[in-house]
Amino acid sequence: MFRRRQSNDVLFLMPVRLASKKKPPGGAIMLCCDAAGKLCSLVVSRTVYQRARASAESMERRQKPFAVLGLESTPGRFVPVAVEIGPQEIWALEHILEHALKSGNLPDLLRRYLKPIIRLGEPHREAVILEQRRPRPQPTPRVLERLPYYPEQDMEVSMPIYKAEYSYPLIPLKRLPPDETTSRNMHRFLILDSSGDLGIITVPLRLTRQMELELTHQGAKGRRYTTALILKHQEDILIQYMSISQQQQKALNTITRYFEETGNGKRPISAAARTVLVRARDKASSPTD
Repeated sequence: MFRRRQSNDVLFLMPVRLASKKKPPGGAIMLCCDAAGKLCSLVVSRTVYQRARASAESMERRQKPFAVLGLESTPGRFVPVAVEIGPQEIWALEHILEHALKSGNLPDLLRRYLKPIIRLGEPHREAVILEQRRPRPQPTPRVLERLPYYPEQDMEVSMPIYKAEYSYPLIPLKRLPPDETTSRNMHRFLILDSSGDLGIITVPLRLTRQMELELTHQGAKGRRYTTALILKHQEDILIQYMSISQQQQKALNTITRYFEETGNGKRPISAAARTVLVRARDKASSPTD
């Protein structure tokens, strides 16, 4: 557990799934770290999770880079607040998340960024405390429950793999139904990245429509076996298309079906699927071909 300090504020990193823990209805289990760089998991109620999402979406709409903090208003009670951060903090957060997921330990180089980021929440503390003191029609339940620090092996690494960054281009395998974290203007996709890892990403609605219309158009032209490629160019997401063979399409379908049946992708990727990945990387590097 965190050692008691003047405040026990944390940095919310991302929702995770733990092998032995169940998230509450509408809530989540958040991977967090404190100002000293210690990682823990926190069970987040529906109220806190929705507020965290709303704070993040507000910053996204304003196109502001941000971090989401959990400010401790009273012992054991946390309120999420999104704060604007700069380029160095953005770099630090990306690498903090990557190290947290891979090893559960943060190097000293990254730990020094945590305290300044968490201190950005101080101007919001008074408003948070006042809000917690307002009378409510019903008693407010305990919003966060502390869990023991997780060893890496206790974390579910079944697909989708949580990665700080996926290896582009990505191959969308299947459109998935929305969950409680999906914004109305986004769609979820199961994807295979260029490293052979499965994951779930969200794609803007306009790009989803563009992609599905083009694939339908390709099928009408007799190009039945066509796959989309999702590329990242600077800050933009681009879509390309690539014809594949029937055998390669079956290989991608097998990966999708295995994930649907087992919930993971821990099996060797076939030679046909790896050929698709190689071709996708080649096409992405030669976009005019």
